[in-house]
Amino acid sequence: MKRCSFLPVLRCRSPLPGCFALALALSGCAADIMRGYLGRPPEAVMARYGPPVDVRDLPDGRRAYQWMQSEFETSGGDATTRVERGGNGHPRSRTEYAPTTTRERKCFYTFYARRAAYGWQIEDFERPEFGC
Repeated sequence: MKRCSFLPVLRCRSPLPGCFALALALSGCAADIMRGYLGRPPEAVMARYGPPVDVRDLPDGRRAYQWMQSEFETSGGDATTRVERGGNGHPRSRTEYAPTTTRERKCFYTFYARRAAYGWQIEDFERPEFGC
C-alpha cells in the first residue's frame, strides 16, 4: 500500500533522472490524497492540516480553499584554506569563504468547493505544481 503525506517534501540530492522520478511519484501522491477529499467538506481538510492560508469566493459560485507549504533549504558556508609559500620562503595560508544561502520553495494546494444543503462540499482540486 502506498503511504505518503498530504504535503510531501522533496529533498533530492540524487542524479537528475532519480530526482525526476521521485518528484513525479510525490506529485502523484499528493494528488491521490487530495482526490480522497472530493465530496467531503473543507473542514475535513482543516481538521488534518489546519486552517487554509486563503479562502476566496469565485464568480461561478464556488469557493477556493488554499493551503501553502514552505520548504527552506540552506547550503554553502564553505571555507577553503590554501597554504602557499610566501616571497621569503615561509608558508602562509589564505582562506576563501563561500557565503551561506537559503532558498525557499512554496507549494500551494487548492481545493474548490460548491455550496451544498449542509454547507460546502469539495468538488475539485488544482493539481500541485511539479515537485510539490
